[in-house]
Amino acid sequence: MLKNVLKNRMAELIFIISLIPFLAISCGKKESVVHSSKPVKARAFEAALTEIPQKYEFTGSIEGDKRIQLSTKIMGQITYMPFQEGAKVTKGETLIKIRSDDLEAKKSQVQANMSEAEAAFKNTEANYNRIKSLYESKSATRKEMDDSEMAYNMGKAKIEAIKEMEREVNDHLSYTQIASPINGYVVQKMSEEGNIAAPGMPILTIEGLSRLKVVTKVPESQVYLFKTGDQVKVIVDALSGKEFSGSVEQINPGGNPASRQFEVKILLDESKSMLKSGMYAKVILERGTRHVITVPEDWVIKRGQLEGLFTMNSNQEAMLRWVRTGKRFGNQVEILSGLSQGEQVLISMDSPIRDGQKVEVAQ
Repeated sequence: MLKNVLKNRMAELIFIISLIPFLAISCGKKESVVHSSKPVKARAFEAALTEIPQKYEFTGSIEGDKRIQLSTKIMGQITYMPFQEGAKVTKGETLIKIRSDDLEAKKSQVQANMSEAEAAFKNTEANYNRIKSLYESKSATRKEMDDSEMAYNMGKAKIEAIKEMEREVNDHLSYTQIASPINGYVVQKMSEEGNIAAPGMPILTIEGLSRLKVVTKVPESQVYLFKTGDQVKVIVDALSGKEFSGSVEQINPGGNPASRQFEVKILLDESKSMLKSGMYAKVILERGTRHVITVPEDWVIKRGQLEGLFTMNSNQEAMLRWVRTGKRFGNQVEILSGLSQGEQVLISMDSPIRDGQKVEVAQ
């Protein structure tokens, strides 16, 4: 057994010794590359501060200028509501009908009572005028005059009471037919024909699209940035980042106590048929300027998810410095960290620059 162990160890030793020449050759070649590399020609540019607009970005949704929920003031079954979401409606068009059989019966009864009261009042009025004439000629007693006048006033009051009842019934009947108050579209349908509608319960939501607006939520720490009438930019990603202009229409003075956010409404300067209610939008507000380091975007070296720039150390050697980039401004990109003002950024003139390579700076 001991003999086998010694035999195995001897084999391992022979294998390791056989690798030594190859390792030496490999190291020698690597060393020769470093020492034989020629300086790369490059231009050096000093990192300087650039003044750019201070921009704040908020997200929101596009809505119509008017958004109205329709509901009924009486309880009843919905008998008519043919519109689906997305349907176009016009101002004054009947959108919803509520069953009104009981009200129609009540109206018929009121009208019958009115006919009866008017017929009775006609006789009462004629009798009153006759007694009044007789009383003036001293052919009727004071009691007869008072009785006829009382009957006349009671008949007149009864007609007024029935008229008031008729107005009330007509008002209730008007609640059974709900018309569109604006030109627009049905954007939400909360019930169907055959369902029972209760007073105050939303049935349909319609939206006017003559003017569009963006509704955004702004944190309490930034709501002070907005002023009514401010011009802003609106970017819609769904339209390939197309940019629109708008103005601040309203700033809600009351914030949400849970989220500490305030609602801001931005009216778009002009409506576009390509814009749709519900689209996601970004609001860009400019306030003053700030100073940042920017470089041309094509100077940035990319290695997977990493980004860097070539700088130069005191030994005239290229150094790949990893940086963190920010916003783009045309062909310029903001450098958030990794590069300081005054440092030299290298740009190759002929062959690619390598990390650690000697640099010959062109004058």
